[in-house]
Amino acid sequence: MTLLGFTLSFLWPGLRARIGLGADGPFDEVVMVLAGSAGWLGLAWFGTRVVDGLLRRSSAHSQSPAAPRLVGDLARFVFFTLAGVAVASFVLDLPVTGLVATSGVVIAVLGFALRNILADIFSGIAINVEHPYRIGDWIQVSSTNGGLGQTGKVIEVNWRSTRLLTNDGTTVVVPNGLIAGSRFVNLSLPEHCYRAALRVHLDPGVPVKRARRVLMTALLSVDHLLADRPSDVVVESIDEAGVCYLMRFWVPDFGAEVACRDAVAAAMLAALRDAGLSLAVPRRSLVPANRPGRDLEGLDVCRRMLGSIDLFKPFTMTELDALANRMRRRQVPAGTPVVHQGDQGSSLFLVTEGLLEVHLEVEWEGEVRQVTLDRMAPGDIFGEMALLTGEPRSATVVALTDAVVYELEGEHLRPLLHDRMELAEKLSDLMAERAQNNAVTRDAALRPMPAPALPHRRDLLERLRDLFGLPSD
Repeated sequence: MTLLGFTLSFLWPGLRARIGLGADGPFDEVVMVLAGSAGWLGLAWFGTRVVDGLLRRSSAHSQSPAAPRLVGDLARFVFFTLAGVAVASFVLDLPVTGLVATSGVVIAVLGFALRNILADIFSGIAINVEHPYRIGDWIQVSSTNGGLGQTGKVIEVNWRSTRLLTNDGTTVVVPNGLIAGSRFVNLSLPEHCYRAALRVHLDPGVPVKRARRVLMTALLSVDHLLADRPSDVVVESIDEAGVCYLMRFWVPDFGAEVACRDAVAAAMLAALRDAGLSLAVPRRSLVPANRPGRDLEGLDVCRRMLGSIDLFKPFTMTELDALANRMRRRQVPAGTPVVHQGDQGSSLFLVTEGLLEVHLEVEWEGEVRQVTLDRMAPGDIFGEMALLTGEPRSATVVALTDAVVYELEGEHLRPLLHDRMELAEKLSDLMAERAQNNAVTRDAALRPMPAPALPHRRDLLERLRDLFGLPSD
C-alpha cells in the first residue's frame, strides 16, 4: 500500500493529463490526498510490523517470555503520530509548526491534569527499557509506607500498570509509577528457584548437634524441595523463647513456596515428636507445674518406638521395657556405614534420629552394581533377619545424615524366647510378612535385575529355633 500510494502521487499528474482531467478539480484533490495519506500510513504500518517482528525474534532467541505489550503499543503510537504529521504537512499543506506552537498552552494544561497518568506511562517506558522483570516473573512490590506489599506473577505490562496474579488467584493492578518509585524484589532472578527458611525455637537444653540432626532429618524427608540444592540447619539467634534454628531449603519458585513450607513444617513437627522433643515456649509463659520431664537426650524414645513396631507387638509392656533398657545407643556420623552387606551379625537396629540409606551390591551382566533400595527414617528397624536367624547382612546401611540408632543383641532376646515359646511362631509369621514387603521394595529397585528368593515362613521358624536353641514341634 505504501509503494502504491507514493507511486500514484508521483505519476498522477501525467495520468491526469492523458485522461483529460482538469489540473485543480475536486477529483484531482481527492486522489492526491488519498494517495499521499495511504503512502504515509502504509509506511507507519510497515514500521510497526518490523518492530513486532524484531520483538518476537528477540524473545525466541533469548528463550524469554513474550515482550510486554507496551513496547508494541509505543511503537505504533510513535509511527502513526509521525505519519499523521507528515500527512498534515506534505499532503494537506497545513502549517504544522504554527499548529504546534498554538497548542502549547493546551498541552501544558493537559499535562498538569494528567500528570499521574503520564508518570505511569513514562515509568512503564523506563521499565520496558531496563527490563527489571518480564512476563512470568514473580515480583514483590513494597507498599507506599515501605511495608510488605503485594506479591504475584507478572501477567501483563501495559501503558499505565502492571498486572499481577497472586497465589490466591486474584489479579492485582499496580501502577507503573508506584513500582518505579518504590522498592520491589524480583523473585525469579537470576533463577526461578531460591532459598527459603523456616524458624524453629527449641529448648536451650537440647544439644545443638542433636537439634540439627533431628531438623535435617525432617528436611531430607520432604519431596517438594529441590534435590540438587543443599538444605541445611543453622543457629540464627538465642532469645527468650530458646535457641532459634533456621531450616533453610530451596523451592522451585514462589508459586510452590506455600506447599514447600507446609511440607517442611509437617515433617519438622513429626521429627520432633519422634525424637521426644517439643517446640520451646517463651520464658515468661505459664506452663503446668506437673509438666512431664523432657527427654533431652532421647533416652526414652526407643521405648515408645518399640511398641509401635509390628515385629515387637507380641511382647508385653514389661518385656518391651526390659528390651529397651538393654539396647545400646549408637551415634553414627553422616556417611558412616552401620552394617556391611555379607557381614555376619546377630543384632537389630532401631532408627530414632536421622536418615539412613540401604544399598545393595548385585552382579548384573558381568559387573557389580550398587543399587539404593530404600531409606530408613525414625521408627524404622533393620537387621531383624540377622537377629532372629543368624544369616549374614543382606545389604549395606549407610547414614545419610548424622543419626542415632539403638542396637538390640540376640543375647538380649534369648531369655524372653525361652520363657515364652509361643513368641517364636509369632515372630516367624511377622518376619515372613516383613520379608514379603521388603521383597516388593527390592523388586522395584532391582528391576529388570533378578530378585533374590523369598524365604518361607516355616523355614524362618526353623532357623530361629536353631539359632536360639529352642525345641522343635
